[in-house]
Amino acid sequence: MTAQDWRTQVEQLQARAARQRPGEAKVMTLEEAARMAEVHGDLALAFQVRDELIDAATFGGYPDKALVAFAWCRAQQKKNPDRFDAHPLLWKQKWVVGRLDEFPHISRKKIQEALADIEETFARVDAGKRAVLKLRYQTARDMGDEAEAEAYWAQWVVAPRDHLTDCPACDLDDEIDYHIDRGEYRLAHQKAAPILLGRSGCAEIPHLTYGSLLYPLFKLGEVEEALRYHQIGYSLIHRNRDFLATVGEHIEFLVLTHNLAQGLALFERHLGWALDHASHRDRFTFLAAAGFLLSRLRDEDRETVSLRLPKAFALHQAQGSYETHALHGWVEAQARDIAARFDARNGTPRFQKLLERTERLSREVSPFPLPTHGR
Repeated sequence: MTAQDWRTQVEQLQARAARQRPGEAKVMTLEEAARMAEVHGDLALAFQVRDELIDAATFGGYPDKALVAFAWCRAQQKKNPDRFDAHPLLWKQKWVVGRLDEFPHISRKKIQEALADIEETFARVDAGKRAVLKLRYQTARDMGDEAEAEAYWAQWVVAPRDHLTDCPACDLDDEIDYHIDRGEYRLAHQKAAPILLGRSGCAEIPHLTYGSLLYPLFKLGEVEEALRYHQIGYSLIHRNRDFLATVGEHIEFLVLTHNLAQGLALFERHLGWALDHASHRDRFTFLAAAGFLLSRLRDEDRETVSLRLPKAFALHQAQGSYETHALHGWVEAQARDIAARFDARNGTPRFQKLLERTERLSREVSPFPLPTHGR
């Protein structure tokens, strides 16, 4: 194969990836292009393709592949600083570092080292202080370090913006999550107005926001509005496994409003994502919601359910008939295992508390049927 031939193939793969929607196919296309460029010794082209791969994996639900691609690019940049500009990687370093805590096998020490590294890296370009404070806040929050999270929150919200700061929509969405955590549901909904009115958004917003607001609106008694958010929000996320955790939020809402058939349909459709998703945090959120769903079905004496589940599923039945208690037992065991691994790594009971919250939700169920055409 001539140099022109393989370069043309790489360019064709890149063009194909540009047309593909976020997900596995796009990631695999770019992985193939990166391998081809590397096999033929074109380091610059391999770097370019892997840079594209970081984006595709980040926004397509493969954070582990984004981490690997970023590590490769950064290693090459450090080896060849005159050849590869470090600045384009700074933004993507935020994406990667911000998701490290989603992998329970990555130690606290490694996570703290990564946070220290990005702080040092950003300081060298005299920017990114607000971005680093947000990363430290989010990491502390997600790991259950409540006092530390509060301290970083207070610093983050007053820090000035610069070119390494997350977009306004992402920052606002994180503010909304903060108020939801504190039970300030009315304030969270009010703050979301620019997003909900379409004045602020990005690749993941309002997708995440609609899911986050479902429980707050349910608690406020604004169920019709929550139903509208469910219908709009789910339509935005149902094809992208990057939103697995948000699917879990939609399932939880459907169970709270006693729309069990619709919740079961979402479980059936998205279980495949949860079986092999690299983000254990996202898997946990989905599985916890699925456990809530299956516990309600079990309590209503639904002994069996008919589902088309992936062949990779441990309890797969070719005929599609599943015992509800068996499904619930499997889902609950998976969620508890993930929670235990996170809490052991974090040294906090955050995930156990999240499980306990889910267990209490049965007391809050208030039927509100969906329209027959809605899901």
